[in-house]
Amino acid sequence: MELEHRVGQLLFIGLAGSEFDQAARELIETIQPGGVVLLPRNIESGPQLVELTSSIRSAASVPPLIAIDQEGGPVDRLKSIFGPTPSADLLRSAKDASVAARLGEITAECLRTLGFNVNLAPVLDLAFDDSIDNGLKGRYLGNLAAEVARLSGAYLEGLQRGGVVGAGKHFPGLGAATVNSHLALPTIDRSRDQILNQDLLPYSELFSKINARLNAVVVGHGHYPAYDGPAALPATLSKNIVTGLLREELDFKGLTLTDDMSMGAITSTRELNEAAVAALEAGNDMVMVLGEPERITGAWRAMWQAASDGRISRQRISKSFDNIARVKSSISPAHALTDLSASRLKERIAELNLALQQPR
Repeated sequence: MELEHRVGQLLFIGLAGSEFDQAARELIETIQPGGVVLLPRNIESGPQLVELTSSIRSAASVPPLIAIDQEGGPVDRLKSIFGPTPSADLLRSAKDASVAARLGEITAECLRTLGFNVNLAPVLDLAFDDSIDNGLKGRYLGNLAAEVARLSGAYLEGLQRGGVVGAGKHFPGLGAATVNSHLALPTIDRSRDQILNQDLLPYSELFSKINARLNAVVVGHGHYPAYDGPAALPATLSKNIVTGLLREELDFKGLTLTDDMSMGAITSTRELNEAAVAALEAGNDMVMVLGEPERITGAWRAMWQAASDGRISRQRISKSFDNIARVKSSISPAHALTDLSASRLKERIAELNLALQQPR
């Protein structure tokens, strides 16, 4: 594989629309990304998604990770196909880990029938103040680390038993954010002790679980003065957080990927292309760029140039390749989508919603 395509493997990209047109094909064939994330703009129907994910795989020389944010509740990308999926708030109220596990299993089945192999979930942020409009309302599994770890662990076990990789987010924790990172860079004013003993407990517990091990982490765009001082540095670009805290202190051996670098937390504070390179230098395995094709190709070219110049070493790229390969080894192939299978999945989700709404 040529260097430009080796660098492409370190990218998670987005596509512009719901059809795999010539522009989409050229983008995949030119960059050869390691992953693709599909968003609401890419989704019309079940059969259309099956065709789209199949086309993505056919255009890639190396089978890519194909991901979606399918949390349920406020972030429910597949509502129009399978009906509304239970929210984190419902799971939080029920406090029933067995229900969380069932939701994970059903979600995995839904995703595999559409050609996905990664779910950018569960959310591991702690609910410090549910009233704050920071983009996480309705997405919290709890305000206590132990409860978040218990419910997310059960959900993750069900999801991964179904052959879909879960990616916990938003490391090291955005629960204390007071602004939405889609719009601006939040500053998380918490001490190292608070972060280690509260925000990070769900991660550290799931890193060590056998049946519900968290093998992929999405690093969030928060600024943590306790680790990086007063300068407005997002965690995604922080070597202190990605390498020092996540890799060395917590001994995480899995796949690290950034949140979308097209978000306001990044673009309002620095130039995206340089940020993409800085994310790799910080220790991330994969950089997520889901904006316009021009932004994606710009980030790719900047990363390619950095690798050509030696800023990103061949050894560094090989290490990320190993982490990507380990995650790929745990995924299962797509299931066939039929009218019967789609109908049965709708029924199972509706039954789960009904069970969660019963008095307890």
